[in-house]
Formats: sequence, C-alpha cells, structure tokens
Amino acid sequence: MGTRRHVDLENQAYFVTARTAHGMPLFRDRAVAELFLKELQRCRERLGFLLLSFVVMPDHVHLLLVPGSSADLSRVMQHIKGGFARLLNVARGSSGAVWQQRFFEAAARTQVQLERWISYIEENPVRARLAATPSAYPFSSAGGALTADLERYLGGEVAVPG
Repeated sequence: MGTRRHVDLENQAYFVTARTAHGMPLFRDRAVAELFLKELQRCRERLGFLLLSFVVMPDHVHLLLVPGSSADLSRVMQHIKGGFARLLNVARGSSGAVWQQRFFEAAARTQVQLERWISYIEENPVRARLAATPSAYPFSSAGGALTADLERYLGGEVAVPG
C-alpha cells in the first residue's frame, strides 16, 4: 500500500489523528500513555514543531501542531509514531505494528476553525466519559500533561491563519 501525500503549508496549524493498529486500546494503560507523551515531547524538542493542543485517547491521538522549518508534517508524524512504536516494542519485548499506517490531517484555515479543533480535542475525554472535565484528564493539553505552544502561536511568533 502506498503512502498518501500530505500537503504542507508554511506556518500552518494541522489537526492530526493517528489511530492504533486494529483499534487496540493501548493507551488505557497509564504507563503506555505516559511513554507516548515522553516521546511526543522528545520529538517536539528535536524537530522544533509547535504543539498547540493534544489528547491521548485509548485507541487514538489527536494533535494540533505546526511543523517547524526542520521537518514537514509527514516527517514529524513519522518520528512521533515510529519513535513511540520502537519504544513500546522494546518495553514489551515484542514487535509489530503499533499504529495504522496512515494518519489523517486537515489544515486550520481560520482562527475560528483552530478554536473549534482545540475545543473538540479538549472535550474528547469528556464525551468519551473518561473524565468529568477536560482539565481532569491527565493525557491532554487541557490536563496539563505537557505545556502547549498555543500562546506562542497566537502571540504572533508564528502567523495565525486568516
């Protein structure tokens, strides 16, 4: 199966969804979710992308990110998914696919769209009845698992879409 081409626009925020292989609820395990967050932060530091919002659900992740000049969206996702898969397989003494091959993305064309996606991401655990409030869910930007770059993005360090 070929790889779908992902369009990259400079200073563009992307809403990204990546699903686990076979819908496995890997992230129900707290240690696995924490391992993913550590790898997400490591990739962020290494590749220099902005992480505006995120949530780690049992069988998928949603990320709202802005790729940096050193790595386009495909490369960022390759590092996040690949790095995490390697770490998890080593930790479990296993091998094999951890993620569905493809990820899905959409570009935020307006600030209104950006705000809707942030709300969607932050409310996801509440809708799934994993938490009573967004801030009560530990594996999200709303829950403070990692510091998000939203203020940097909205503060003009990177251009905001129309």
